[in-house]
Amino acid sequence: MRKDVQVSVLGILDAGGGPEAILTRTTGICSPQGGGYQVSYRELDEHGNVTDNLLFLSQTEIRLDRSGAISGSFRFMPGERTKALYRTPFGEIGFLAETESCTMEADGNGLEARLEYRLYEGGRLFSQNILSVRIK
Repeated sequence: MRKDVQVSVLGILDAGGGPEAILTRTTGICSPQGGGYQVSYRELDEHGNVTDNLLFLSQTEIRLDRSGAISGSFRFMPGERTKALYRTPFGEIGFLAETESCTMEADGNGLEARLEYRLYEGGRLFSQNILSVRIK
């Protein structure tokens, strides 16, 4: 069953200069899918650029596909390194995503997921990241 939901995404990125936090609050659609949940939502940045997000949350992995102003495909699985592609207006960047932890809890009030991972570019650590998602 598809439901309209409130989506809150807190991303914390540390690329070596100290942590930077970005909070996104928006509406979206959530539906059960393949032992997890699929959430679609749209982000609007300070310049009016739109990014559509399709997020899959489960106990064993988190996937994020983005399209629009910013695009890319990411798959996070605890203890694994996966290839990730990030497309910007300045070109494509290939990363390896190393997932430290990935959790998801669902109850009658919604979903909460937390992801801790590192991105490597060209064999070097690019950033350490935390992603917290709340769906209500």
